[in-house]
Amino acid sequence: MQEDIFIDAEVASKIIDTVIYYDCRYRLAESDWGEGEYRKGHIPGAYFFDLNRDLAGKVDVEGGRHPLPDLEIFKEKLEKTGLTDNTTAICYDDNLSGASRMWFLLNFIGHSNTFILNGGIEAWKRVGDPVETNIPSHRINGKISLKLNNSILVDMDKVRESIGKYQIIDVRDETRFLGKSEPIDRIPGRIPGSINLPFQNLMNGAYLKSEEELRDILKSAEDNTILYCGSGVTSCVTFAVLKMLGKNPVLYLGSYSDWISHKGNNVEHG
Repeated sequence: MQEDIFIDAEVASKIIDTVIYYDCRYRLAESDWGEGEYRKGHIPGAYFFDLNRDLAGKVDVEGGRHPLPDLEIFKEKLEKTGLTDNTTAICYDDNLSGASRMWFLLNFIGHSNTFILNGGIEAWKRVGDPVETNIPSHRINGKISLKLNNSILVDMDKVRESIGKYQIIDVRDETRFLGKSEPIDRIPGRIPGSINLPFQNLMNGAYLKSEEELRDILKSAEDNTILYCGSGVTSCVTFAVLKMLGKNPVLYLGSYSDWISHKGNNVEHG
């Protein structure tokens, strides 16, 4: 069933007083960049959630660069923003990936009343909506229930079992998929049997392409397609788009950085 997941700025601005906004901007190579941009200007009342501190857990030998956060701590942070089970949440950034990661985590814990701002902060500014530099104080604590949706996640063992049986899509850029370049992870290459469909192909800047274009680009995607990227962030964009189109993908959260952390896992090149 097709889902409403992405929301336009013109619509979002009209409900600003009844929703909670989450700013999820980040740069992998600059750990403080996102918070710095947030402090320069953000959607009024928005709370900043940092990719490494809030949307991921402690990095270990295995598990990848952005494992699941401690869910009790994540829940507590959300409740301090006033979130309840009935509150609408809107996530935004400047390239859809941080916002999609936040959207995915909220859906994973059972908070489905969550949207991604199409076009991000620039779309907000483009329609003439204000930004502010004030850091919002904690609201009266909300209360949310953890209802984990484990069906949308797969682990390394499941991916290993799925090679040759289910479609596996690598959403990284082609040079990383081919193993020609690897700027982040220690071993270049890809999970055996995977195909390449860069998440950037779904977008014009920070805006999604038209639904017609998206359906054409993703026409080969099947239900139960496994999605992965470097560490389970940008693959959330493709996951959200497929859900919007009525598909039922699953996400390998540890992604390639987890795959290569396990001895004995092969990689392909070329």
